[in-house]
Amino acid sequence: MLQAIRDRAQGIFAWVMLILVGVPFALWGIQNYLDSGKEQPLAVVGDRDIFEREVNQAYQQSLANLVGLAEVDEKQLKQEALEKLIRDEIIAQNAEAKNLAVSDNAVREFIQTLPYFQTEGRFDKEKYNVMVSSQGLSSAQFVAQVRRALLMEQYQRGLLDSAFVTSNQLAALFRLKNQERAVEYLKVPLKASTRVISDAEIEDYYRKNLSAYKNPERVSIEYIAVRLEDIAKQIQVTEEDLRNLYEEQKASFTSEERRKVSHILVTVDSEGGETAEQAALAKINQIRERLAKGEDFAKVAKEMSDDSVSAQNGGDLGFITKGAMEQNFADAAFALKQGELSEPVKTSFGYHLIRVTELSPAKIKPFEEVKDELLNTFQRNAAENKFYEQGQTLTELSYEHPDSLEPAAKALNLKIERTDFFTREAGDGIAAEPAIREAAFSEDVLNGRNSDPVELGSDLAVVLRMKGHEPASDKPLADVKDEIIAKLRAEDARQDVRKEAEELLRQAQEGVPFSDLAKKHGIQISKEPNLRRDAKNVSPALTNAVFKAERPSPERPVISTAELENGDYAVFKLTAVKDGAAQGDPKEADAAQQFLIKNTAQREFSSFVAQLRESADVYVRAEAEN
Repeated sequence: MLQAIRDRAQGIFAWVMLILVGVPFALWGIQNYLDSGKEQPLAVVGDRDIFEREVNQAYQQSLANLVGLAEVDEKQLKQEALEKLIRDEIIAQNAEAKNLAVSDNAVREFIQTLPYFQTEGRFDKEKYNVMVSSQGLSSAQFVAQVRRALLMEQYQRGLLDSAFVTSNQLAALFRLKNQERAVEYLKVPLKASTRVISDAEIEDYYRKNLSAYKNPERVSIEYIAVRLEDIAKQIQVTEEDLRNLYEEQKASFTSEERRKVSHILVTVDSEGGETAEQAALAKINQIRERLAKGEDFAKVAKEMSDDSVSAQNGGDLGFITKGAMEQNFADAAFALKQGELSEPVKTSFGYHLIRVTELSPAKIKPFEEVKDELLNTFQRNAAENKFYEQGQTLTELSYEHPDSLEPAAKALNLKIERTDFFTREAGDGIAAEPAIREAAFSEDVLNGRNSDPVELGSDLAVVLRMKGHEPASDKPLADVKDEIIAKLRAEDARQDVRKEAEELLRQAQEGVPFSDLAKKHGIQISKEPNLRRDAKNVSPALTNAVFKAERPSPERPVISTAELENGDYAVFKLTAVKDGAAQGDPKEADAAQQFLIKNTAQREFSSFVAQLRESADVYVRAEAEN
């Protein structure tokens, strides 16, 4: 089965485009797990089907980005993954409907900047070909996908970049951001409760909150793992094998020849026709005559070149490789000797004069330097077929003998490994993998059968079965009694401090001075005549409450309470509000303007996409929405 999967697998590239960041996207393969029969899509957008495998891959990508964070809702995350695929497809289809286009040069230049295809900071054509073909794509297919991704970005940027903010909005932001408020407050401390909690009260709380005191369902498993790494270590490799592989892959160990070049560009007016063409050619020839007479190249470039960026550096373009430039430019540059000046060279930008100022010849890493890398590559390549063969055997035997792993273990000469108990949410070792936990708690495995094969990446296949099962159970009252007592006393303490604060608030609102309340209750008055939103010496909870309060009048201050982070309460009196200056320093004003524009753009774009979503021809299967 795994071999069949491998034979039919077609990798695709999924583009994860961030709305407010340029065009970065992640390159990741999606394995098409296709069994017999036609797969039904989870959703249809126009004439584009979205399948469950795509949603699962997007879900796994999101899950990987959340590693180490709080527990996530799997169902919600999968629903968000599906909705994002739908939203991206709607954007792409609308961009295409607007007849937007991306030039070949733009696509080529973008691909050459991707780190996946670079070696030592330069585009590596060999690496590009290997990585693209490893995904089952031709170069033309990959380029088409990049073009579509850039088209989507162009469409989004056209909307996002149209956002703006007015001077009044910016002034309002500064008035609020730099606002100061005069406040005084009394802090009512949380006091630990020592009340004796009766057994009846403990038992009543336990029964009412029984769901909070459960031992989660747990399983332990036994499993067989087919690992590409283990198979690779068994492959015997000779020196001759490695030297043959070195010769085959020598191009990947070769850094391209590089040349440091300078140029002078004369552009051609695109609307000027033949007259403009001849004028540009005449001008570039005049410039060449000046250089031939001995004028300094850098000085002439700064004066005459239409490439304003390089002109500031005397025409210097830095080091280039052949594949990074247009064909005519590259052919001319790599035909020159160091210091030699070219004849006029025509490209899509206009006419160039090129001078090579430094040479960096191609370099080949010696065999001994890359021997370990070659060994690893040879072993893994040689092990790959055996890995998939063993995977197929594992699949077939675990299916033919659903109540035991022994036949597969004997046939593959692999040991049956075991885990300790783990829950649906967490486990150690291989049980730390979400896919393993999902399989372990599947209906088949809980009913005593072997699992379907679980593929963890491209180099590990696992079949598992249940070894032990502990259903969810109530924790005995005796085990949680102390915890319940602590919770009840903590609630007592919160109620007591809340009541005390409410009483102080009532008296203050009736006109009792804060000084009298402080003296009566043995607490101090704290004053902040110029409290700002970014205050470091005041509780954030109190600061938030003060700035959420309405403006006081000279005759009537605002008196309220705030629960602080540590459980204390504060009773505060807000007496005055002073707006900040309507404008900050230029740097701060520019940063604030960009902040407002970015937020406005995001809000407007989200609203626009939501409207497209409502009017789009979208079908989602009922089970995908549940």
